[in-house]
Amino acid sequence: MKRIPIFIFTLSILLSQHPGDKAVRAGVDAFYNYEFDKSIQILTQARKDFPNHPGVHVTWAAAHWRRNEAHLPQNEIYANLNANLSEIESIYDSLLVAHPDHPEYLLYSGTARGLKARILLGQKKWIPTLISAYSGFRVIQKALEKDPYLTDAYLPIGIVEYYAGLSNILVKAGAEMFGLDASIEEGITKIEVAATQSQWADTEAMSVLSFIYQFSDINNARGLEVSRTLAEKYPGNFDFQVHYTESLLRNGQLKLAKKELNRLNQQLPKLTRRHQQWFTSYLNYVWGHYYFLNGDDDKALGFINKCIDLYDAELDAILANAYLLKGQIHDKKHERMEAVMAYQKCIKRDNHAHAIILAKQYLDEPYQG
Repeated sequence: MKRIPIFIFTLSILLSQHPGDKAVRAGVDAFYNYEFDKSIQILTQARKDFPNHPGVHVTWAAAHWRRNEAHLPQNEIYANLNANLSEIESIYDSLLVAHPDHPEYLLYSGTARGLKARILLGQKKWIPTLISAYSGFRVIQKALEKDPYLTDAYLPIGIVEYYAGLSNILVKAGAEMFGLDASIEEGITKIEVAATQSQWADTEAMSVLSFIYQFSDINNARGLEVSRTLAEKYPGNFDFQVHYTESLLRNGQLKLAKKELNRLNQQLPKLTRRHQQWFTSYLNYVWGHYYFLNGDDDKALGFINKCIDLYDAELDAILANAYLLKGQIHDKKHERMEAVMAYQKCIKRDNHAHAIILAKQYLDEPYQG
């Protein structure tokens, strides 16, 4: 999903102070703001200058991942991420040989392992995702046992708990075999701790919450809070801006949402070609939702059809919502056959979006408006 980012990773660079913190922070802020080359330049130098910094290596891998998403096809993104993770895993193994009880090294070693689950998640391989995530989860649990105040660890732990609670019966059974508590509520609680109490994991935790509250466990008011914070802090991040605008619509702030939509129309051509392919469909969905809420179903359907036709993103929560909205529009037009087809396509996304629950409901009983 995004991107659900049901992301199995954290950018929590530490509660304590370390040489190189300032450089790593600058690198993190740069890639969150879509300044990818600047971010990689900063973090590559930081790895040379501060090789023992606990967070610099996994942050460097994350920066390359985000840059690749802006330029490369999905198979190359996965291949490069896997190679970078293998490289930094060996570095953390070496650091842990010298410092076996170091909680921060344990945290980032587990994070690197857990990030491999992100590749499997994008391929909807549910059981392998859980197994891979669990291998990192166990290491992160050890880090928290060593330092109970390491609140950055709450993000990856919360994500695994949430994901296990959200998934099908096979994944839940697998989680129980590993001794996990598959709990959506507990997962969200831990992610909220990271978002509100962590000094470094807050941005990624808020990004995860923005996605969850918008597409999975709906909480429109809280979703607007976190998406607004992200959009204001990182104005260059188109994804954050899209989520913020969608949250405005879900909270009835249509006038401000239209202002943001017009601004996003101007910002879109400035993105990389790959990001334009990705976000054009997102933007069409939000425009479609805007016109749907304004009662202009014909315009809404035009934008929704464009979203579906042009959809080129890895995760498909927005696509599921587009099919749902398409079905609702056809139901309002008394075009029941077209509505049923749209709801069925929504359900086939099989991505845990709340839209699927609604689509199943409207298959049984037409949407009334």
